[in-house]
Amino acid sequence: TCLGVNHRIFNTRTFDYCIVDEASQITLPVCLGPIRMAKTFILVGDHYQLPPLVQSKQAIEGGLDLSLFKLLCDMHPSSVVNLEHQYRMCEEVMLLSNTLIYSNHLKCGTPAIATRSLSIPNIDGLKRIHPTSFPSSSTQPPCLGPSHNRCWLRDLIDPRAKARFVNTDSLRPEALDSAKGSRIINEVEATLCAQLVEAFISVGIAAQDIGVVTLYRSQLSLLKQKLRHHGSGLEMHTADRFQGRDKEIIIMSCVRSNSDRNVGDLLRDWRRVNVAFTRARTKMLIVGSKATLSEGNELLGKFTALMDEHQWRYDLPPNAVSQHFFEEHDSLLSLIHI
Repeated sequence: TCLGVNHRIFNTRTFDYCIVDEASQITLPVCLGPIRMAKTFILVGDHYQLPPLVQSKQAIEGGLDLSLFKLLCDMHPSSVVNLEHQYRMCEEVMLLSNTLIYSNHLKCGTPAIATRSLSIPNIDGLKRIHPTSFPSSSTQPPCLGPSHNRCWLRDLIDPRAKARFVNTDSLRPEALDSAKGSRIINEVEATLCAQLVEAFISVGIAAQDIGVVTLYRSQLSLLKQKLRHHGSGLEMHTADRFQGRDKEIIIMSCVRSNSDRNVGDLLRDWRRVNVAFTRARTKMLIVGSKATLSEGNELLGKFTALMDEHQWRYDLPPNAVSQHFFEEHDSLLSLIHI
């Protein structure tokens, strides 16, 4: 590691090259340690994602959160080589960060990656949680989505729905965020995310292919409580912890939904938002309030406009939370009756 250069081997020779990985997350003084021992250095990273972690407010004000990578990118743009081909996201998922952050410079590495979609092993598995979710049922399903012909969970599971903004505004006031001291949570969003996870698993998607992400630690604790019966197979992290990782499906809880249109400092940090938007391979579901996010800041406003432009906003039916049967677990995912 960069802090391991005190080993005596580094004091007895000079290297031809030093390659520093994740250099955009390393503070400048720490990065200087290894590169001074080589004739040429190469820094690898992405300064459009998380900066170095610096907790001291005084140190941040002094510029310690500015990495050498970011500094040199700004001062010597001719020395920057942009690796524009990415091999993680399908084209629709890539469109979010590509449009909002990377000025449309990103490209899918292969046509297969661009068109990749989620494989559903057993779509009839949804009948376990809602027998009336299918058009073939003899009774009219009470949980119709905007399409008015099938269940909202079925709409969002559909492999063709690769990137969706799941709008909770129709669920207000129950879907508003709440504060417990300094902790910000959104109980309804947590329930919706848990229901989406259970729906994916019911149709045969493995828990290890699903990731749940939020920017708020208190919301993460609530999500883990609701879904803890899935054990370690289901990964749930803050955006910071998810950097460098990916999943077939990412479900994101934005949390903030309020009449003041206040998104808070975390959602205003476009680098954290970019990390969250780039974790999914085939499906990205972002659960949040359009009314709040669209007025939160410029980037979030552009995000909601982009989802509207592509008709990727999904307005939940007002009774979405209460229209499916889920098994009761010790973990708090309660049985919800029709």
